[in-house]
Amino acid sequence: MHTDDFETDTHNNESNNQPISRRKFFKKSAVSSVFASTLLSSGVTSDVTASENFHNLIDTNNCQFDALSNNFVYLNNGTEGSMPRCVISELQLSIEKWAADPTNSYESDTVFGKRQDSNRADVAQFFGVHRDNICLTDNTTMGLSFSLLGIDFKANDKVIISNQEHNAILSPLQMMQQRTGIQIITQAFPSVEKLKSMNSAQLIDHLFPNIDRLKNAKALCVSHVYPTTGVRLSLKLLRKKADELNIDYLIVDGAQSLGMLDLAGKNEHISHCDFYAGSGHKWLNGPPGTGLLYIKNKHIQPPEFYPVGSQRMFKYLNTGRNNPSKYPMAKALQVRGSSHTLGFHAMLGALHYVNQSGGFKTIERHILKLSKRVKTFIFENAPKSLISPNLEATLTSGLTVFYAFSWDKPKNIFTDKSTTEKVVAELLKHNVQIRSIGFDNNGQTHYALRVSTGYFNSDADLFTFQYALKNVLEKI
Repeated sequence: MHTDDFETDTHNNESNNQPISRRKFFKKSAVSSVFASTLLSSGVTSDVTASENFHNLIDTNNCQFDALSNNFVYLNNGTEGSMPRCVISELQLSIEKWAADPTNSYESDTVFGKRQDSNRADVAQFFGVHRDNICLTDNTTMGLSFSLLGIDFKANDKVIISNQEHNAILSPLQMMQQRTGIQIITQAFPSVEKLKSMNSAQLIDHLFPNIDRLKNAKALCVSHVYPTTGVRLSLKLLRKKADELNIDYLIVDGAQSLGMLDLAGKNEHISHCDFYAGSGHKWLNGPPGTGLLYIKNKHIQPPEFYPVGSQRMFKYLNTGRNNPSKYPMAKALQVRGSSHTLGFHAMLGALHYVNQSGGFKTIERHILKLSKRVKTFIFENAPKSLISPNLEATLTSGLTVFYAFSWDKPKNIFTDKSTTEKVVAELLKHNVQIRSIGFDNNGQTHYALRVSTGYFNSDADLFTFQYALKNVLEKI
C-alpha cells in the first residue's frame, strides 16, 4: 500500500472535546481581533459560500460521508480517504453477491470477473482513454512496481528522479539498480524559500535542466503531487521536458492526485504520461486496496516490457517485433489470481459519485479553494512557516504543508520531529486529524504538518481546525 512515511496515530474516538461554534469562537476573550480579521479575510466565516452550495449538491442519493463522526474533522486524505455511504453500501452488496456464487463471480461475472473488462472500460471512460490503457491495481505501489519492474532496463541505463520521491518509486528502482546496474540520477528540489518565487516552468527547468547528463535517459520518474510539500508538477510540462531530453518513458506517481485533480483536463491529462499509477483509496475515497495503472502504449510487449505479476506471460511467448501478440498488456497485468475485484466495482461507485458532484473539475475547484484558505491562514499568521506554494496556482494542490510555530512569536518555527508530532497529537484531542511529514530540505531532514482538504470537507471544518490549531500553538 502506498502510504506516507512517518505515520501518526489514528484519531481518538473517545475524546470529549467538541468543535466550538463560530459565535462562541468570537466571544472568547482570548481570540484577538487580528485573528478574527484573518478568518474573515480568508473567507472561512462567510454565511453562504460556494463550498456550502457544493455540499448541498453532493449530499444526495445516500452519498453522505456519515461514517465520519459529526464531531470529527478529518483532514488527512493524503494518507487514507474515507468512503461515502453509497460506496460502502455498494461494497457490502458486492460481498454478499460474491459469497453467494464465488466460482462464477471469479470466472465469468462481467463486473467481478478476473479480467475486469467492464470495470476497466468504465474507468477508462472517465479519463477519455481506451479500456486497454487501464489496469486496475491494489494501490499506487503495485502500479509503479508493475511499470518499473516490467521495463527491460539494461546496464548503465539512466533513470532520473527527484530527492522527494516516495519509496514506491525508490524501492523498485533500487532493486533494478542492484540487478542490472542502472544509473539513478537524483535531482534536488530548490530550498523552500527559493521554491516560493518559482512558477511551474521554472521549477521543472530547475529540476531537469537541458544538460548532457540528463539527456537520453531511459526513464523520468516523478510524482504528480508531492506528499512531502504539496507541490504539483504539470503533466503537460513534464511531457515537454521528457521530449526535450529525449527520455524514453515518463513514469508518474499519482497517489496524491487521483480524486483531487482533473486528470481528464488538458494540462493534467494522464495521456501525457507513458505510465501513471494512482490510488482509489485516498482522494477518490474508494475502498482500501484499489488503484489504477494507465499504460499509454496498449500494445507494448516483450522484449520492451514484461508483464510482471501476471498469469498471462504465455500470451507473449514465441512472439516478437515481426510476429507481435495481440493480447493487450493492461489485460495481461489484470489477470493475476483473485484480486480485490469487489473493491474495483465500489471504486467505480466513487467515480460515479464524483460525476454526480459535478465532475472532476468541480471537485478540484472545491478542494483547491479550501486548500487556498488553509494556506492563506498560515501565511498571514506565520509566513515563514508555510512550505507549500501559495502564490503560483499551477504549483498548488489540496495538500498544505507548514512548520509548527509559536502562535505568539510566529517567527519561531520548529522543524523537529518531536514538536511536530506533539502538535498532531494535541489536535487529535480537539477531534481534528492532520499528520506529520518528513522531507529533505537542502540536505537536512525537516518535519512539518500536513493538511489535506478533501471534497467532503467544508468551511466549518476549516473553522474548527483553525481554532484548534491556534489553541495548540499557543502552548508550544
